[in-house]
Amino acid sequence: MATRNGRKPCTVIDADGHVYEPAAIWNEYLETAYRVPARSAFWHEVDREGNAITILNGRVAPEMNRSKLNRQAVWRPGMTPETIGALDPHALPAINPGAHEPGARLRDMDAMGIDAAVIFPTLFAEYFPVVENPDVTSALARAYNDWVFAYASADPKRLVPAAVLPLQAIPYALAELERVARLGCKAVFLRPAFFAGRFLNHPELDPLWRRIEALEITACVHPSSGGTNPEWTSEGSFIERIAAPLGIGHPVAEAVAAQMDSSIFMTAIAFYGHMEEYPRLKLALLHAGASWLTLALEKSETYLWLSFQAIPVSLEPEHVFFSRPSLISFDSWETSVAKLHDVYGKVGAWASRYPHHDATDAFEAIAMLESHEVPAEVVAALMGGNASRLYGIAA
Repeated sequence: MATRNGRKPCTVIDADGHVYEPAAIWNEYLETAYRVPARSAFWHEVDREGNAITILNGRVAPEMNRSKLNRQAVWRPGMTPETIGALDPHALPAINPGAHEPGARLRDMDAMGIDAAVIFPTLFAEYFPVVENPDVTSALARAYNDWVFAYASADPKRLVPAAVLPLQAIPYALAELERVARLGCKAVFLRPAFFAGRFLNHPELDPLWRRIEALEITACVHPSSGGTNPEWTSEGSFIERIAAPLGIGHPVAEAVAAQMDSSIFMTAIAFYGHMEEYPRLKLALLHAGASWLTLALEKSETYLWLSFQAIPVSLEPEHVFFSRPSLISFDSWETSVAKLHDVYGKVGAWASRYPHHDATDAFEAIAMLESHEVPAEVVAALMGGNASRLYGIAA
């Protein structure tokens, strides 16, 4: 493996990388009978001039980008915040081929010092949870999962796909969970948002949580910005309404919605006893950084002690989280993880966000940790060991 300056002191597992879904999902992998109804339920395409269009529930949906610059698939190894910021938003730069071509991604992983990567959706993260037709969501989930497993088949030891589930109808979600489990699925993507009026802690999802736990698949709670979604789906659309006058070139929700939605999820499961109900469930919190976690757990603990609690749950959710199979991703610039490595040392997992515009490589993260004199064994755990253990990826 290529390493910067010939040095990489440990195995590196990227706990949260992304693809940018190609047209082939809709045009080739989606079953023929569903292609017409999917055109009005959820369809994404890009014309020859680079103009993207997304159809969602019979209407044109707002795009994730406010210019021709596809920020979700533009980053390449060696790019910095300065080079990203210097890109012309009115031009049409080519997206990183690694966003949808596994060979290119594996080469980028070599350059980034990454041994294996867990792969999450982008368009299916943002739009799929608000698709209204449950039958079509089931077919779309199969199409995405078949495509991403084919993508990962280029090197199954290094590319680990997280499957999407059609949570709009729990029987369909259970059926797809069983199907991807037979394909060797190690992780499922769950966005902390409302699906058909139900949040992830709704009792109707209990059979799904039980089955994920029994199959020993990692439940990956992974937010999206939500800025293009109907209000109250998640916090993103509300944030965008507040920030509407700010012409800054990208949704404000991207800066804060992920932390807010993840914190809401953590608070909900603390008060509803989710972690106690599923003690063997492998739970990963991703794409929101790690710094918010300790405050969310401490606030939950304070108010559990102060309030009448009808549901018998632990009054110390922090202890519960850190003593069960848990993981939380952190970014290369999160110095709080380095300073609190005694807290995060057994649950933290570095994430690249590749190929999103704010991606970083493993060398930057290792340098940050070492600059704060984090012990070598803790660096190894944060950069790969913890993710290897929870996801079941060979280190």
